[in-house]
This record gives sequence, C-alpha cells and structure tokens, in this order.
Amino acid sequence: MSFKRFDCYSWVVAFLLIFSLLLIKDISSFFIGCGGISLVNDFFFFDSISFYLSLLSICIWLILLFYINCLSSLTVIIVSFSVAFSILCYSCSNSLLFWFFYEMSILCLLFLLVKESPYSERYIATWYLLGYVVVTSLPMLACIFYISLSFGTFNIFGWQSEQGIHVPEGLFVFLAFLFVTKIPLFPFHVWLPIVHAEASSIVSVCLSGFIMKLGILGGFRLCYSVIPEYVFFNFYVLFLLAFSVSFFFSACRELDGKRWLAFLSLSHIIIPILCLCSGLFDNVSVSFLYCLGHGLSAGVTFLLLWIMYDVTGTRNWFLVKHCVSNSLFFRCCCVFSLCTVASLPPTLQFFSEVSVFYSSGFVSFFFLLLFLVYLFFGGLVPIFVLGVVLTRHYSIGFGSGSIFSGICSVVFLVFWSFILFVLV
Repeated sequence: MSFKRFDCYSWVVAFLLIFSLLLIKDISSFFIGCGGISLVNDFFFFDSISFYLSLLSICIWLILLFYINCLSSLTVIIVSFSVAFSILCYSCSNSLLFWFFYEMSILCLLFLLVKESPYSERYIATWYLLGYVVVTSLPMLACIFYISLSFGTFNIFGWQSEQGIHVPEGLFVFLAFLFVTKIPLFPFHVWLPIVHAEASSIVSVCLSGFIMKLGILGGFRLCYSVIPEYVFFNFYVLFLLAFSVSFFFSACRELDGKRWLAFLSLSHIIIPILCLCSGLFDNVSVSFLYCLGHGLSAGVTFLLLWIMYDVTGTRNWFLVKHCVSNSLFFRCCCVFSLCTVASLPPTLQFFSEVSVFYSSGFVSFFFLLLFLVYLFFGGLVPIFVLGVVLTRHYSIGFGSGSIFSGICSVVFLVFWSFILFVLV
C-alpha cells in the first residue's frame, strides 16, 4: 500500500468520522432532551432508545461497505433487509408491525444461515434457531392480538393509559418470557453458541450486534408494567448473574474463537437486565447505551476473528494468534478490540457497569458481592486471551485485498467503541 493511497483515504475518512461524530452528538442531545417524537401517527415514533439502537444497526450495516467485494450480492441484500427491519422495529409503536419487523429481521439471518454458511453442521444450528426463536413467534402473535383487542388499540402506548380494562398480568409475563428466549437468557440460551459456531461471520456480527437487543427492546416496549416485579425480579436476576459468571468459565474452556465470544455475549447481555432490576428502570437509557456499546464490541471482535480465520484457515485460538506477529498495526487492533470486550474505559459498557454498581448496593449486599465477582471475571477472561494472543507466536504474512478491507472495518468499529462515550 503506497503512501499516496493511504494519505488520500486517511484525509477523507478522518473528515467523515469527525463530521459524523459532531452530527451524532447534536442529534443525540436533541432526542435525549425530549421524551419522544411522533413521526407517523399511531405507527412510528422516535426517542433516545430508538436513536441508540438505530445507530448500532447503521454502524453494523456500514461494515458491508468494507466487504462489498468479498460478500455475495445475496448476503449484502439480505443483511441490508435485516438491518432495515430492525431499525423499523426500534421506532414502531404498532404492536402488529412491531412483531412483523421483529420476526423479519431474524428470518433474514436464518435464511443466510442455511444458504451462505460454509459449515456442514449449519442445518443442526438452523433447527436450534427454529426451535428456540421462530417457534415462539406464533404464541407471541396470539398474545399481542389478545392484549391489543382487550385494550381496543394496537398502539403499545395505549396499553398503559387505558383505565378500567383488566388484562391478566400472567399474559404479559408469558409474553415477556417469550422475549427472554430470544435475548437469550438462561435457561433458553443453548441455541446461541451453536448458531454462532455454524453461522458465517457476517451473520454472527448481526446476531450479537443487534438481534440480541431486539429481545430486550420487545420486553421493555410491550411488557413494561410487569418486568420489574414479575419477570426480572431479584431472585431470578441473581440466578442469571450466577450463571453469567459460569459462562465466563465455559468461555475459558473454548478453543473455538466464535464459541468463546458467544459465551461472553451470553454473560454480557445480563448487564441491561441488571439495569432494569437494580433501580435504573426509570433511567432505561443506561440499559440501551450498554446495548449500543456491546453491539459494537461484539461486532468488532467477530470481524477481528474473521480476519484471523482468513489468514490461518482455522478457528483455534492457539493457531489464529500466530497471524498477529507480522504487523504492529494488527497487534494494536487486537489490543483495542479485546479491550472493548473487557469493558475498559472509555467504552459505553464501562459507564453502564459503573451505574449498575452504584445502584446495586441498594438491592442487597449479596447482589453487590456477586456483581463484583462478575466484573472481575468479565475483565479477566478477555485480558487473559489477549495475553495468549500477543505471546509465543511465529510470523505469517497477511497478503492483501480482503484482509486490508477487514482491518479497515475493525478500525472503524474500534473508533466508535471508544469515542461514543461523549453521548453519555
């Protein structure tokens, strides 16, 4: 790569990054200052939660621009549809349209799992995804229909304002647990590591990037009245927190990089739930700020692993690490990517965890103690892997072409992971 090419592109990229950062800060300040803006009456609105999650989906979609010559046209189109449906879902106030956009964003990736995955066990992973995610769709639709007809409106905000209408709270609780299977939380988590292991890398980026967050959004939007007391109550959240710590130990046993990151995602997704349980329910933006940071972190790490797989031809941690010795720049990419997984400052995950730590003391001493154990292992596991990656290796050449595009995509997401703290 010549200095002329690097100089030309670096000025353009730097200008676009600085301009977009200033624009995003102004937009976020505007939307955070107001509760929500109705764009299309009874169908769509836009608030701070929609803004954070839409920003996440757009950043993931921009990754396609770096891989436009490496991915098939079908993959680009289907992922674009999935991202578009997810953005519509974030801002939808109509319960039926919310369900439709929600399911379509998942079904697009399910199609890619079958069609584009290079792994032989993709059909088994497809059955797991169907069993845990798609089968719950019809019961979810039935619940939404019954609740909407009971309140006389399909506008989800009208469910909270109608007086004198009795809808069984058990129905809301059942609907909330249908969303729990799609986040996924224990004991409905089995499908995620299996699907990640057999999916293509771009599908893994989308699954951990924004699909997991749709379950949290659905539970919050549609089941707001029962979540703090009947769904994410203290005992269940302590149970989830204990199993999240065990997932860190499961990750330590994994040599497959994608399964390793899948178990870490299962552990990290508990933080938005803790925000809804530990007194931060009224300040729900903290939860979705973490979702934004986690989506970028998971995306950049899957992209990093994707580059390593292309270079070494394997997914074993002790073999893929050998590709980092030939480039100081790529070592820096590895360090920054794994630091986002460890939630080091100034990532958004760090600030969210500090907020949960502050409020967890008001729940119980045991809750605070268990959360401290969680934070210890949550930072230790990625740093341990980083030490393994940076030591005892030999040189493997990188080549060019798609590898250069992949490194650019990693730098792009690393930049946003460490600079978005200005939105807090």
